[in-house]
Amino acid sequence: MKMTSILAALVLMLAGPAFALDVTLDTQSAKAVLKALKNPALTRSEALAVAALPGNQGLIRKAVSYKIAATTETFADAMVASAHGAPLDTPTAKGLSFERLKPRAEALASLIERIETHPKDFKAWVIARVGAFSPPGAATKIEGYLVAGGTSGGFAFGEPKFYLNLGYFDEFEPAKVVLAHELYHAVQGVFTVDTDDRWLKPESPTAEGRAHQQMCANVANLFANLYQEGSASSVGDPMLLNPETGPLAKKSRTELESGLNQLSGHMTLLELSVVGLQAKTPVPFDDVYALGFYVPEPLYKVGYVMAKAIATDEGPQGLAAFLNQPGYSFVERYAALPRYGKDRDHPPLGPNTLQAVRMLKAGCKAR
Repeated sequence: MKMTSILAALVLMLAGPAFALDVTLDTQSAKAVLKALKNPALTRSEALAVAALPGNQGLIRKAVSYKIAATTETFADAMVASAHGAPLDTPTAKGLSFERLKPRAEALASLIERIETHPKDFKAWVIARVGAFSPPGAATKIEGYLVAGGTSGGFAFGEPKFYLNLGYFDEFEPAKVVLAHELYHAVQGVFTVDTDDRWLKPESPTAEGRAHQQMCANVANLFANLYQEGSASSVGDPMLLNPETGPLAKKSRTELESGLNQLSGHMTLLELSVVGLQAKTPVPFDDVYALGFYVPEPLYKVGYVMAKAIATDEGPQGLAAFLNQPGYSFVERYAALPRYGKDRDHPPLGPNTLQAVRMLKAGCKAR
């Protein structure tokens, strides 16, 4: 592939009759930030050019999703201030966490160099892992970005794109596992068919009807996120890491194990989330999402257990079958597994959760 000053890309490809995945992995966004942070003479115009790179625009977009009023300009200002040794006390600067990155800039740049110079070591397991959980015959093109900054280790926006924050995953092996997680989100973005329009269109002529439609969309979104995060966590499974390879690998496994040890409470949270979204005065979806899917991510663990159960009982392709299905179908299938509710690996769902699945499957008609 032609290399340019704007894009340093690695092409990851596994071709064959079963699966073809073509991924460009942009390292330039992260490299430019790390270089800028080490430059005490960084100018605002130089910082603006760095902020405009596509991976860094993804960081800005992610910050906005956290209700931070980030822009290309505030990104550049935070970077200049950090480079000059006078960090800003602003929401954008705090959200980008450049001060946390700055002392590790050399080490992170070395990790990027290793990724660029040994692409086979980095890509082979990731592509094989994601390919096993993707539909036969699929030919998928995806854009990936290594980034440095922000408070999320990896993220995607329901598109054939993903972002991996090396500021959080500065060890080679954990970076591969998280790359598989985020790459699977991008695969999900290619196949997703269920949208809010299914529940919100045509719009009801009454306020009561519109409220019911929004409730349907919110419950459907809860199950969609449960599937998306659970299956991606199963594909990029921290339990595959050898804890002896480094402190981050050990920490990643330990955090997941700790969450699984509290699974009963997490299952209760899912049940309460379903009830809250359907209440006469419903809990706002954003509040439900934040409680379940922000750190410590309790509903990730619920979805992970469900996805692992399906993949264990029906194989990786059993899980891949839900890429083009609504999230409630994933929940429904889990509850139909032969060992459902019979052992620790197949914990039962609450009655309101199961009723909500039936409601959505029937079209979520107003009574």
